[in-house]
Amino acid sequence: MSITKPRHALVIGASGLAGWAVVNTLLQEYPEKGTFAKVTAVLNRPLSMKRSRWPTSSSVKFQLVTGVNLSAGSLKDSVSYLRENIPDLHTVTHVYYFAYQQQDDPAEEIKVNISMLEGVITALNDYALGLEFLVVPTGSRAYGIYIPGGCFTPPYKESMGHVPEPERSKLHYYPMQDYLARSSKGKSWTWCDVRPDAIIGFTPNGSTFSLAAHWYNYLSLYAAVEGKGAKVPYPGVEAAYNSLFNGVSSGMIAKFSIWASLHPEKTGNGEIFNIVDQDRPLSMETHWPVIASFFNLEGTAPVEDQDPILLRPTKYAEKNKKLLRGGNASQLWKASWLDEYGHWSRFDRQYSVDKLRSVGFLEECDANSSWLDTFALLKTAQEEELDHQEVE
Repeated sequence: MSITKPRHALVIGASGLAGWAVVNTLLQEYPEKGTFAKVTAVLNRPLSMKRSRWPTSSSVKFQLVTGVNLSAGSLKDSVSYLRENIPDLHTVTHVYYFAYQQQDDPAEEIKVNISMLEGVITALNDYALGLEFLVVPTGSRAYGIYIPGGCFTPPYKESMGHVPEPERSKLHYYPMQDYLARSSKGKSWTWCDVRPDAIIGFTPNGSTFSLAAHWYNYLSLYAAVEGKGAKVPYPGVEAAYNSLFNGVSSGMIAKFSIWASLHPEKTGNGEIFNIVDQDRPLSMETHWPVIASFFNLEGTAPVEDQDPILLRPTKYAEKNKKLLRGGNASQLWKASWLDEYGHWSRFDRQYSVDKLRSVGFLEECDANSSWLDTFALLKTAQEEELDHQEVE
């Protein structure tokens, strides 16, 4: 009779959009009770359990490790730091690596992110000798969605290969994949690449990349200024409003990441998988009325001659920032790409889900519900934070 060793999940970048959801889903004991014995969440910024909003009633042993800056120091420093600060690193069996550092210079972004990954992998190869699986994310930049008009014909498939130069050399995805292929060769562990498009999710520390958080800030303010029941035109153009895509909730990313890590025979060897909430692609024409309804607003189609301020949510927020509770709109100002979202995505960019379904992962969820569930989390977290500030 064989004895299965206890599984220990290590989540790197645990306060980010996807990383937070991986921890949350593991602590909810997905896919079934007893799958994991221990979860270690690693992040850079400080975070309390209360603010994290992770469940505290789980039977899974949990430890939170904060203040881990993967980009500081030499490779030797990183390895030593991880060994000294992550309890029971030697018992880790599954790793969900969702750390990422944005840099304006593509060459620097590649350098920093590969260096961060190298520190983790070196430490794991040295100490976590029972490691079985590692999950890393890429994204729709691999399909060139930021290139005007795109560079592939949708639906996007994992087999389409690299984007053409000069864009290829600007992405850290490819050096990351090459590094993992070399590092896992001859080892006991394998890995896969999970590829979402727009991520719909909650993060306790805020995120420049959270479209849901930016819509939440903008539409909360809009409702306060214009009143409940007001019409809010989509801040963009008709072509972007009608273009097809597959959004995905952070919870679905988490579920597939965990599922994939438990089925290495189907998902390992560096396989790439598109991940979606539901197979059928939708457009903002479908999502916008639902999104607006959460704020008691009526979401309508773009208006060609609408006020330029409404075409740029950050300008609208700047104009009305005095009405914000606390007068602080910094979470919105940091993401100027919110202004561009309704303008640049003028072409269909839906994903193929053939590969995802072919390996046996069949879960779907309603894409509109993902928005509403995320807004509800953001609302509760914001209200508690503001109440705490007022008490102080």
